[in-house]
Amino acid sequence: MFVVRQLCLRRWLFMNCLFAIVVAAALTLPAFSQQPKPKPATSGQGHTIVLESDGGSFAIEGPKDWIADRKVGRRLGVCCVYYPKGSWDTAETVMYPNIVTKGPGKATLQELMDSDLAKFRKDNPGMTYVDGDMPFKNRTAKVRYFHGVNQGSSEAVAYIDEEKIMALVVLSSKTEKGLTDALPLLLGVLETYRSGVTAMNAK
Repeated sequence: MFVVRQLCLRRWLFMNCLFAIVVAAALTLPAFSQQPKPKPATSGQGHTIVLESDGGSFAIEGPKDWIADRKVGRRLGVCCVYYPKGSWDTAETVMYPNIVTKGPGKATLQELMDSDLAKFRKDNPGMTYVDGDMPFKNRTAKVRYFHGVNQGSSEAVAYIDEEKIMALVVLSSKTEKGLTDALPLLLGVLETYRSGVTAMNAK
């Protein structure tokens, strides 16, 4: 079973959907960027998810052969979680999006990344991390790879900087191999990224 941190959660991330959402007490997603509750996000159709917050919006499409599970997402307090065909309870690797509105303490991408790192270090003193870049669609996402977090899991967090928001796509796996094997899928999801008016057209 995965563990979620709050805001973004504990092992899967915090996010509100158009429909009513309550953070599950027993299950938890990893948490990034604790901030005031964003404007309700709307969910698109199929594998496409649209997230909205004060200042902006973005849309992504999940991995083609993975399950887009809104029911489990609602139960966990997120719009949607993606995982390979099978069961959420047995999934080794999952993916989910998040959105952060820029504000005090998180006015820049670096401040957000520093805040996330500080929280991970507090909760996982033995963790390690490596920073990298992931080019996509003539843009570049900052990617931070965490190892030894949330009961030994590994995570890759892609951060995309917009004018008033920051978009995150989180890939989390119970094993380092699972994370490494799924990195091409993370790139594939980033290639579907749309922001602003273009994102709203995806609804």
